[in-house]
Parts: sequence; C-alpha cells; structure tokens
Amino acid sequence: MKVRFFSFLAAAFSFLVAANFISCKKNQNDRIKTYTYRYISSSPSTWNPTDYQMSNEGDILGLTSMGLYDFVMNDTNDGYEIVCELAAEFPEDVTKEYAGSLKYKIPSDAEKGFAWKFELNRNACWDDGTPITADTWEYSVRQYLNPEMKNYRASNFYQDKMALANAEAYYNGTGTWENVGFVKNNDYSFTLILTKAQSLFMIEYCCSGATLVKEDLYEKNKKPSGELIKSSYCTSVETAASCGPYKVKNFQPDKQITLERNEKWYGWTDGNHENQFMTTNIEISFVDEHATILNLFLQGKLDETGLDSNDLKRYGNSLYRQITPSSNTWRYTFNSDKASLEAENLKGENHSILAYKDFRHGISLSLERQKYVDTLTPASDAGFGLINYAYVSNPEANEIYRETSAAKKILCELYKTDSVEDITGFNKEEAKYYLLKAYNEALDKKDILPEDKIQIDVHTYAADEIYVKSVSFLQDGINDVVAGTVLENKIFFKQVTDPDYYANLKKGKVDCAMTSWGGGTYDPFGVMWCYTDPDALQEFGFNSKQEKLTIKIEGKEITKTFFDWYIALCEGEYSDAAYELRTEILAQMEKGILEQYCTIPLRYYNSVGLTSQRIIEKSETYGGSLVGYGGLRFMKFSMDDAEWEEYCSQQNNQLKY
Repeated sequence: MKVRFFSFLAAAFSFLVAANFISCKKNQNDRIKTYTYRYISSSPSTWNPTDYQMSNEGDILGLTSMGLYDFVMNDTNDGYEIVCELAAEFPEDVTKEYAGSLKYKIPSDAEKGFAWKFELNRNACWDDGTPITADTWEYSVRQYLNPEMKNYRASNFYQDKMALANAEAYYNGTGTWENVGFVKNNDYSFTLILTKAQSLFMIEYCCSGATLVKEDLYEKNKKPSGELIKSSYCTSVETAASCGPYKVKNFQPDKQITLERNEKWYGWTDGNHENQFMTTNIEISFVDEHATILNLFLQGKLDETGLDSNDLKRYGNSLYRQITPSSNTWRYTFNSDKASLEAENLKGENHSILAYKDFRHGISLSLERQKYVDTLTPASDAGFGLINYAYVSNPEANEIYRETSAAKKILCELYKTDSVEDITGFNKEEAKYYLLKAYNEALDKKDILPEDKIQIDVHTYAADEIYVKSVSFLQDGINDVVAGTVLENKIFFKQVTDPDYYANLKKGKVDCAMTSWGGGTYDPFGVMWCYTDPDALQEFGFNSKQEKLTIKIEGKEITKTFFDWYIALCEGEYSDAAYELRTEILAQMEKGILEQYCTIPLRYYNSVGLTSQRIIEKSETYGGSLVGYGGLRFMKFSMDDAEWEEYCSQQNNQLKY
C-alpha cells in the first residue's frame, strides 16, 4: 500500500507541476508584451511642424508623423530604397500640363520638373480617425506660408527646393492664396507647381520630410503674439496630433516625454509594414548630467547612451559600441557687431575688439582642432569647413561634396596648404600676428585702452564638462599664442550658462557660442540658407544682404551679396546649372563666409555610444544619413520589457559592456 500511495502522490505531484507549467506557459503567452525604447534628449519647447527649430523637436515629429515618402534601408543593407507612405503612388511629372502658364510663370517650352502630381494614401488619418485628404495638405501648406504668422519653417515652401510658384509673394502679404502653386485635383490628389524645375529624386527627398498640421487643433491654439499670430499647436499632449506610428502619451517639460503606438496609423494594417516598428512605447527622459545618464544605461533603464573621452578608455572596444556620423558641423559663432559689443564694455573690460576681423582670424589660427577631438570628442573629426563629409552633392553618383576638387581647393587656399591632408588649421605665428595687428589697430582708434583686459563671454547651454572644457580649450590656445607678448594675461574666455543662447545670439547679446547646423544631406547647396538668410544665420553683425562676394564664372567675374548668391544658386539662374558649376559656386560661397571669421569650424560631429544588449539593429554597418543602421523602423528586441527587467535584476542592475 505504501508503494501505491507514494506512487499516487508522485503522480499527483507530477500532474500538478505539469498543470502549473502549462498554466504558466499559457499565462506567459497570454501576457501582452511591450517593447519600450528609452533614451535621453533635451526638453522640446514645441514640435509644431511649422515653427520648430531644434533637432530634438524634429525628433518628436519624426515619431509622430510620416511624409509622402520615406527612405528605408534596402534588403541588402548597403543603401536605401524609397517607399510610399502618405502617398499612394510615386509622384507624376505633369509639367507639360502647365507649360506656358502665365499664372505660375512656367516656361512655354518646359517639359519636366516644374509640376508634380501626388495621389494620396486613402487609409491615412489622424490619431482620432479624421481622414487625411488633399484639403489637409492645402491647409497645412497655407499655414506654413501664413503671412500673419511668419513661421520659422515657411521657407520650406517659398525658398527651398520645394518653393511653390507665387508662394513668396503670399508669404510677404503681397499675393492671394489662389495664385500659389498648390492645385487640389480631387479629395485625394493634388499638384505642386514649383518656381524651379526639380528632379524626381529631389521631389521624393523633400517630400519625405513634409509634415502636416491638424486644422482644428492648429486653429484652436492660435493667439496674438506681438504683431503676429502664433499657434501653440504641439506643445502639450492636448494640443498635439499624430499621423505617424506613434503619438504623445505624456509630456512633463522638466522630466520626460512618452509616446505610445498610434493605433489609427495605417501601417499596422496595410500589409506594407510587416515586421517593422516592433517598438511599442518610447520614453525620452530629460537628463543633463552625463554620469547620471551612463549610470542609468548600465542599470538597464536606457537603451542607448553617448560616450565621452573618459568613457572610451573603458568602453572603446565594447561589442556594443556604435559610431554614427552626423551632418552637424560644430563651430564657434561670434558677434561681430561693434555697437552691441560696445554695449557690453565695462571699465577695464573690453568686448568690442571682437568686431575686428583680424582678431577673430587670430582666434581661428590658435585652435588645434585635432587636439580638441582627440581629448574631448574622439569619435568626431577635426572640422575645417562649414559642410562636412555627410553631404552628397551629386546624388546620381553619390559624390560627397567635401571630396570634390572645388571643395578641397578652397580649404587649401584658406589654410595655405598644398593638400587637404596637410590642413591643421593651427598656425601659432600667424595667430599671434593677427591678434596683435587687431589689438594695435584698436589702440590707435581708441577702441581699447592699454589697461583694459579683453573678456569674451562664451555662452553654452549648460555647465556640463564638455562645455566647460570647450571654453578652456579656447583659453589654452590663446594663452599659448600670446605668451611673451603685450597680450599675455590680457585675454579671457568666460563660460556663461545660457539655455536661450540661440535666441540671444540673434539679438546681439552673446559674444561667442558653440553652435551647429545639420540636415538636408542630399542638398549641400541649401545649407547656404543657414549662413546667408537673415532669418537663419546666427552670426550677429554679418549682414549677408550687404556683404558682397565676387566669383569668376566662365572667365567673367560676377559680384553679388552673399544672400543673392544663395538665391541665385538655389532658386535663380544657377539652380538648374550643371552640377560642376553649382559645386564651384557653393565652394566659393563657403570660402567667402569662412573668410569673414564670424563662424569658425571646430569639428565634424560623429556620435559614439553604446546600445543596449537587447537591441538588434537591421545592419551592423552605417548605411548613410538617410537610413543609419536601419532605424526604429527595423529595430528588434531580443527581450520584451518584462524579460529585460528580470534579466537586469539577475545582473544586480549592473550590466557589463
């Protein structure tokens, strides 16, 4: 009996274990799995498509919206392919239908490039189910250009590659909307008519970034702002709308923004996005302290972290290290306006010597750029031009602008070398010469007194180590150059924490700041907007509509203002010129701006960081600025959130990388 009794107990126990196992397995399978991608950024003040300025704000838009088209990594992971998103088909060139139009000023012999017809994705809608139609596009474009609002992104449709016919007049308040090159064909089709012919690639490229606004919310949040009307659209959860794969769930400006899946997005059900966007939630925290960020990552609470020069000593050979090239060129931007600088002068303290170009030239020559990147940002490259190696000037041949003969030549001329490989940007003797030349001239003109010290306030977003060391780098370079001269112990760079320094730059309230521009990597010509359009340039005192530049074209010297050269290159007589000529004009403009020494390149930014042990990228090789390593679209997770939390707990929340 005992044997039979224990056998019964054993059988019963086995049954219970098996049942429990099956139950647990069933419960585990029934569990709703979430995959939350967590990273660090800075708090956006807005992600309003018509008015955002900062890259972190653009990142939110990239998650909550889709363009007509998108660039995605191809199946062989060695390039990109273009797919339809808010568009149902690829654009159709209908230029011949508008050739000779007096209303839109299309040449009578035009055959291609001026007019493009778009058929819309009929499944696309906002996150509340409101359909996205041609009316949505018309309203959005009209708000970008609204003359009462003067929106920051208005140039997308009146001045850049997608400049619509008569749009600038409407934006300036001197035209009616009916003349603008937007034609509604039917509820799900519209045509854009441009001021200049563009290639199919450029249309698809520009339309991949075209972002809509939702009419009811945009209108509801309009209010007077000085002499203008502004909309607080996309500044909170309540004022935001989504037409992309994710929507904003919660926003705490001092802490975090979280996003969740937009269940109304067409991509979940259209059959064209299978095995894409595995991420279910996104958490973006606002943390400034690097040590805190790294610690959170090592605890498993972040899925990516940047690395500084000290971190690379420990993690430089990690299997999880990832280097990502960027289109951003970081530089020191100077105020060169004498009047605003003189307003800062105090007894015994001079700021206005910065108005002397020779003084700024001397600062440029005192910078050992390679030393800077070696010690502070090892993943970056020493920067000598305004445009870095991310920019493609000939998309058909995938030719990098920085590697063209014209781009190489102007840097050699600027830095007085025979080849770009010899450029260092550093010349101690010449730096001393220009600094002293400016100082002596200022003394003669009584713009500075012999007993004055020179103080240059360098505004930075925060007082983090990288910012403080960047100011010290300026100081150390100058100290080395002026040692043993009358300027020894006379020049001081002071770090000033100023979260609003970009705005203050444009008001002439900043001596110097670290700034950067990036984006539009397949249109380096358009980058000149950043340096020549008064609405964009940050170099207070440089008047791009007065300062002139002479360029020799086909043996003839032509003189225009910097702004007029930009217009000629991107919208005017050279916008459809041969690639080689446009590249030459761009190079000469770049050189001309650099010779002003109002902005001094320092480094071409590459980010280096660690990715979480649970993240699987589509490719281990960087596929270019358009697709990266595959991006969020193709990112996979080896563990869901619950499994990851358990794994991290087993590692005592101290992961090894």
